[in-house]
Amino acid sequence: MDEPVVLAGGVIFDGTGSPPFRADVVVADGRIAAVGADLGADRTVDVAGRAVLPGFIDCHTHVSDDRVRGLDDSVEMTATYRALLSAGILGTTLDVGITTVRDAAGADAGHRDAIRDGLVRGPRLLVSLMQLSSSAGPNDDHSRSGLRTWVPGGAIPYPVADGPEALRAKVREFVRAGADVIKIFATGHFAMERDGARRSMFTDDELAAIVDEATRQGVRVMAHAHGAAGAAAAARAGVASVDHGIYLDDAAIEAMAENGTFLVPTLLASRGLADEATDDASRERLNRVAAGHREVVAKAHRRGVRIAMGTDCPVTPHGRNLEELGELVACGLTPSEALVSATSAAAQLLGLEDEIGVVAPGMHADLVVIDGDPLDVDGLAARVTAVYRDGRRVGPGAAAPIRVR
Repeated sequence: MDEPVVLAGGVIFDGTGSPPFRADVVVADGRIAAVGADLGADRTVDVAGRAVLPGFIDCHTHVSDDRVRGLDDSVEMTATYRALLSAGILGTTLDVGITTVRDAAGADAGHRDAIRDGLVRGPRLLVSLMQLSSSAGPNDDHSRSGLRTWVPGGAIPYPVADGPEALRAKVREFVRAGADVIKIFATGHFAMERDGARRSMFTDDELAAIVDEATRQGVRVMAHAHGAAGAAAAARAGVASVDHGIYLDDAAIEAMAENGTFLVPTLLASRGLADEATDDASRERLNRVAAGHREVVAKAHRRGVRIAMGTDCPVTPHGRNLEELGELVACGLTPSEALVSATSAAAQLLGLEDEIGVVAPGMHADLVVIDGDPLDVDGLAARVTAVYRDGRRVGPGAAAPIRVR
């Protein structure tokens, strides 16, 4: 059993959206034992003048890579290299206060299990393995010449299937391989021909089969969706979240609101693509896309669609994840609402609301200590002074793996 410790004298933002309040937090055996005034323990950590928040949750990131890569890079990268590359990314992510991540493709179950067993320092990890895709969809590896270009990445099954029964079998295969969540390409993406980002990839029957089988297997579904029709169909089918949502229209937003579907906007991704444009015409076009994306998020927020933070790093580099909070504020969320999107709301999306996301007795002691006002989200990562996972200090900058079971 771990010796109880009290974080004393700090200002608490508890993750629920309630105003910050001054209190002590007692941690014992990896859990929050008490929150209140003048609490005692044999060990005391003075956090007076600082704020204590729940560990942040990134619901859409890619921890197995540091940049968006092409086929040539993927062919040359061995599984060992990718795993070691991930170790640095995981530490960087943890150091900015993100203690839980839903990986949106690329990391296999070994990444999650190595963190769980203390072999590598990183946030608690939920893995999707890879996006399920239809034939002629984003993950279909058949080239026009007949060459197959699928590059296996770790213990990740081939992700392409068609028809309700084949997709049911694919969901089972992914769960067998360790998937905590099923991710699908409900629409295509920007690199596809014929306005692929707006086009739907699955039929309604296929979407229903995916969600039904995932539910049977005890996991949820996250849907990559730029286009409105694909997003609306995914929401009606019962996916837990629509991720990106760049081209959502009123009907898609209404479908999400009616079905309780979360929006994970990944505003850093649309901003990051515009920032990396190499010519004026592309930059102007992508800036318009990013501006439209912000308008969509603002409209969804006004309609009452629940928002959970996700970043799509490394489109914007890992370690800059918390800049997403400022992007959400620019869309009309209050700083408190933005912080909720990265704490209790994100935990609800992941089905972990009884474990993480709020500072309350009984919850995992995933905590972030920051300098300054917790409701000032600008430059937040630079103000992180301590990160705790399951009650043990794990960052910033811990030099060695720390076992947190």
